[in-house]
Amino acid sequence: MKILTRTRHRLPSFAGPAHLRATDVTVRLGGATILSDVTLDVRGGEILALVGPNGAGKSTLLGALSGDAVSSGVVLLHDEPLARWSAVEQSMRRAVLLQEIVLSFPFTAREVVAMGRTPWTATPFEDDDESAIQDAMAATDVAGLAERKFGTLSGGEKARVALARVLAQRAPILLLDEPTAALDLHHQELVMEVVRGRAAAGDAIVIVVHDLNLAAAHAGRVAILSEGRLVACGPPSDVLTPGLLSNVYHHRVDVFAHPRTGHPLITAVPHS
Repeated sequence: MKILTRTRHRLPSFAGPAHLRATDVTVRLGGATILSDVTLDVRGGEILALVGPNGAGKSTLLGALSGDAVSSGVVLLHDEPLARWSAVEQSMRRAVLLQEIVLSFPFTAREVVAMGRTPWTATPFEDDDESAIQDAMAATDVAGLAERKFGTLSGGEKARVALARVLAQRAPILLLDEPTAALDLHHQELVMEVVRGRAAAGDAIVIVVHDLNLAAAHAGRVAILSEGRLVACGPPSDVLTPGLLSNVYHHRVDVFAHPRTGHPLITAVPHS
C-alpha cells in the first residue's frame, strides 16, 4: 500500500492553532434546526471522527466546515472566516468528499481523479499533476480502473475513485463524508491506513463514519452528535462509553477493550 506524500514542489504551509474552527454554528433548514450551537476545532496531525445516529447532523456539520451556509455562528479557516477566502483559495487548503458523486458526462475514472488537480491550474504545483493522480489511484487501489467509465463502476469502486480525486488535490485538510460506507473490509482498512498516513504527515482529517469500531481504532478524537448537538468530543476511550452510546443510539451498547490493541470495541446488545 502506498501512503501519499507531497513531492517535487513543497506545498505552502497553513500552520495555525487549528486548521478549521466552528464556533457556535447553527444550521436551520425549512424551519427545522439541523445543527445547534456546535463549537469544534479541527487540528493538523489528527483524525477527527464525527459519529452519531442517522439525522444527528454529521453531514451538515461537515458541510458547514466545507463552506455551506450557516444560520448563525462562524467557521474559521486558519483564523479567517471562510467567506474571506475565494473558492480557489479554499480548494487549495481543503478537499471535500461527499457521500455521492453525480457526473453528467461519461468521464473515465482517471479523468475523475484528475478533477482534483483543478485548484492548482496555472500554479507551479500544476507540474505535480501526473504524480499526484498516479499516487492517489495507487493508494486507493483503482489504478487498474483508469480507463473504465465512471458510470460502469461498482459502488465501492466509485467510492474509491472519488476518494482518489480528493487525495490528488493534495490539500492539507480533508473533509470526508462516509468514505468507507460502500467498501469491503479490506478496502475499509486500506482507506483508513491512507487517511492515517495523511494525518501522520501533518494534515487535518475530519471523517464521518457510522462504524464506531473504525472510529475507535483510527481516530485521535471522536465527536458524538445527537439531535443536532455535540454531546461529547475527545479520545475514543474517553467518549465511547456504554452509557453515553446507549443513550445517544437508544439501544443498549456494550464496550470492551480490544484484546490486542486495547481500543474500545463496541457491540450492540441484541434484543432478547
